[in-house]
Parts: sequence; C-alpha cells; structure tokens
Amino acid sequence: MTCHDCFIPSITDYIGYYEDVVPHSLCWNITNYHFNFQPSTYSSHKGKTEISNERVRMDEVWIKNGNLYYNDVKAAFEYVIKKYSEAHPLFAVQHITDFRINRYVEDGFMSSHVDNIHHSHGQQYGYPQAAILLFLNDDYKGGEFVVADKLYRPAKGSSIIFPSNFMFPHEAKKVTKGIRWSIISWLM
Repeated sequence: MTCHDCFIPSITDYIGYYEDVVPHSLCWNITNYHFNFQPSTYSSHKGKTEISNERVRMDEVWIKNGNLYYNDVKAAFEYVIKKYSEAHPLFAVQHITDFRINRYVEDGFMSSHVDNIHHSHGQQYGYPQAAILLFLNDDYKGGEFVVADKLYRPAKGSSIIFPSNFMFPHEAKKVTKGIRWSIISWLM
C-alpha cells in the first residue's frame, strides 16, 4: 500500500521559528537594564550543578513573577505558544517556568545538550515538554543557535520553540564579537 498524498513530517517540522515576537523597545530595555548576572551553571541528570567553562560560558539572571519586565516577557512567550499550538493542535501547556536571561559575551557559548532534566530550572511539574527562546539582539558575530542539526541566525525580536527531548539537542555557538542576549523558558 502506498500513499502518494501522505505527509510524513521531518524532525525540523517540530521546530517553530517566529519573527517579530518581542517588541524592539522591550529588547532594548532588557539589554540595557543593570541586572545582577551570575555565571551560569550546568545541570546533569544526577541533579548536580556545576560551573564549567567546558560546557557553558554564559551569564544568567532569572525574571520571576513580580519582577520588572515579567508580564511583558510572559506575553511574548504566550504569543509563541499560541502560534505553535496553531501548527500543532495536540500541543498543550500546563505550566511555564520562570524566565532565564542568557548573556553571552565574547567567547561565550553553550555546548550541545538537551533540556529534559527534571527539576533543574523550576520544573516542579515534571520534565519539560518544550523549550522557547526569545532573541533580544542580532548585532553580534558568531553565537548561532543550532537545534536538531539545523543552524539559525535568529533576528532581533524572534523566537524558537522546540520539543525538549533527546531528538532535539541544541547549542549556542561561540560568540566571536559583541554580546548575544536571549531569554529561555521551559513548558510543562
């Protein structure tokens, strides 16, 4: 039996890329605010957290409910969820984690990994089913985002969403000039 009209999706069909998600004024406000950044940590499946220049070189700060910019950032994430749900009707979200701002200065990177670690980033509801990144600038060199072997050079104000499982390893390539800004949240 053959099906000439059957559509078999590829893995990259489950990666959503959307432009003009984050207003440029919000991008500017966040990238010019004086947050108290800390060096990022890297969590393992054993629950260990370590600072490692071999796996990640990035600074981070969390935006939590009640913090400055929380509602505006949440609105951008909700917009992405709505757009992705339109393309994937079986996709549903029960919980959104707090928002982590990632700041990669020159030589900053995040090595290839998957985001299916239980309880590592406020996922008290279980393992994340998807990750969303908002990109706050594009005036840097290097720093490309790779997910499931597909390379992206995200535009300022854009977003990428993808499932959080072993089929979607992802990384931020080394920034060679400037500072790369993004915000991530995980969806349960």
